[in-house]
Amino acid sequence: MKIFSACLLTGLVILYFIDSALSIENLNMEMFTHNLVRFFAGFVFLGIGGWYKHKLKFKISLYLIVIFLVSDDIFDYIRNIDNLSFDMLLHDLFIVIWGALSGFFFLKSIFKSNG
Repeated sequence: MKIFSACLLTGLVILYFIDSALSIENLNMEMFTHNLVRFFAGFVFLGIGGWYKHKLKFKISLYLIVIFLVSDDIFDYIRNIDNLSFDMLLHDLFIVIWGALSGFFFLKSIFKSNG
């Protein structure tokens, strides 16, 4: 569980610096839900399903994430929230990768502690 906690803490610190460098306001409910969707997409599809369990092929995992994230962007567009920019793409890419690493280390630590 130590490596999972370290992954979460390190990701939060790096996310803070990325948000500061790209001037992204991260402390509102809209960005919280935006980040949460991307984090759990990486956590479940890549981290758990793709890398650890290998129940999903890597290519299928990426397709699922793209479908999931594009549908979220369409929903944001319908609500008149325009956040499609290069800065946000870098920000979202980091969050998906951070979620994938966290999902991998989470299951690794769970199965290690169970024996």
